[in-house]
Amino acid sequence: MFKRISLLLVSAAVATLAPIANPALAAQSSKPAPAELENIVFALDKAASKQDIETVMKYYAPTFNHSDGLTRDRYKQTLSELWQRYKNITYRTEISKWEKQGDLITAETVTMVQGMRGAENDNFKLDARLISTQTYKNINGQLQVVSQQVLAEQSSLSTGDAPPPVKLKVPELIGVGRQYVLDAIVTEPLGTSLLLGAAIEEPVEAKNYLNENMINLRPLRAGGLFKIGQAPFSSGDRWISVVLVRESGITITSQRLRVSKDFTGNQYTPLPEPDTTPSRVRPRPNNDQTL
Repeated sequence: MFKRISLLLVSAAVATLAPIANPALAAQSSKPAPAELENIVFALDKAASKQDIETVMKYYAPTFNHSDGLTRDRYKQTLSELWQRYKNITYRTEISKWEKQGDLITAETVTMVQGMRGAENDNFKLDARLISTQTYKNINGQLQVVSQQVLAEQSSLSTGDAPPPVKLKVPELIGVGRQYVLDAIVTEPLGTSLLLGAAIEEPVEAKNYLNENMINLRPLRAGGLFKIGQAPFSSGDRWISVVLVRESGITITSQRLRVSKDFTGNQYTPLPEPDTTPSRVRPRPNNDQTL
């Protein structure tokens, strides 16, 4: 069974993947963050690590909106479902940049998430890194999150005595309709072990949060998986996930791919390996489950 988790960012986070173009934000970023922002970052991390949903939601405005289509109520529901699966989860957030304009504060942070899912035959370890933008407003004397946009998301689920260590190479941003390369490399020798794997692409939608899907695994001829994917011809985010299985464990690694009609720069497109050294699995046509 394929399990991909989209982790909700419950820390005070705002992040971008490119240098900040706003000189005011860059200038203020060299100064310490205001105490009210540092306090909400700390409070959210602490409450989320305790899985205290009511305390967490105190920091979200009634009109809160999320770029993935989540309302405040749906956000709370999804976060609660995540914590039901992962009883031991911790959040750690660092502020990178911030800006204050009038009664609004925008901050930039990176959040690291770790957790364990303990169940019979289902003991998964979770590691994730999240980058997002959030806007805060003082409402009735308390700073609250009024909007949020996830800009980057990477997560890994692993289980077993020795799950395969995986390095995933896939772009974070791409233009509509453009091809891209996905390269998932097992970073240690496999020896005589058999490696199975598959890749899957899903649209980022609220209904797909915490989804569990069946996926067909195929034998891989060597240490990884290589595919050519194509972005859809419309803007929106996609989840790109790779599942790798060997006798000693399973690794599921996922990354968010942002598809934008305004993107015109270069993308990550490493050259495919020569056909004389077929160490990657190439996609079959007419397969809806893989890229």
